[in-house]
Amino acid sequence: MDFTGSVGRIVDDPKEAKDIAENEGMIWRRRWRPFSRTPPGCAMMRLHGLDGGIHVLQPWFHGGLKRDVAAAIIRDHGSVDGVFLVRESKSNPGAFVLTYKYNDKVFHAQIQPIFDERRNCWLYTLDKGATKFYDLLQLVEFYQLNAGSLPTRLTHYVQNGVKPPLHKPEDGGASPSPPEGSSQRVNSTDKVAEPCSKPSNI
Repeated sequence: MDFTGSVGRIVDDPKEAKDIAENEGMIWRRRWRPFSRTPPGCAMMRLHGLDGGIHVLQPWFHGGLKRDVAAAIIRDHGSVDGVFLVRESKSNPGAFVLTYKYNDKVFHAQIQPIFDERRNCWLYTLDKGATKFYDLLQLVEFYQLNAGSLPTRLTHYVQNGVKPPLHKPEDGGASPSPPEGSSQRVNSTDKVAEPCSKPSNI
């Protein structure tokens, strides 16, 4: 079909069809301007700007929470595998950390921002680029449905604003479940998770 005129027409000649398609492609390329690549100095500003800011509104995002405080909060919120929160990385500016519980132990998995040349945008990954996401919300929702590279699915989040415990449990185990009024998200999908490798403490 040729849509270059005021009405469409059927084109039977393959050579003419190819010429029309190439011409339409050139017109489209002239109109479309890709976003300019972010200069290195502005890279972190863009990550924290509107492009990557949807996570700040999520109840599981705890901002600049310190590692030991995050671990204490997770440890204090029940013994269920997959209890989690997301926070900013203190050691790697621009990155984030997923803090979660598995087998009564607290793990910290680093979420790295990576620049995708093909898409000309920043993406987030938990597994060194094997699985990439446009924002932290997509990443968290994926790991609520699939274990992926983690040893467990993310099951319950710890609501932002929860105060850290005043003391650590004596026996090193988890203390009782959170108070009844606390908000937790439970995902009841029963998808089979892929085999995974053991996470490293970050």
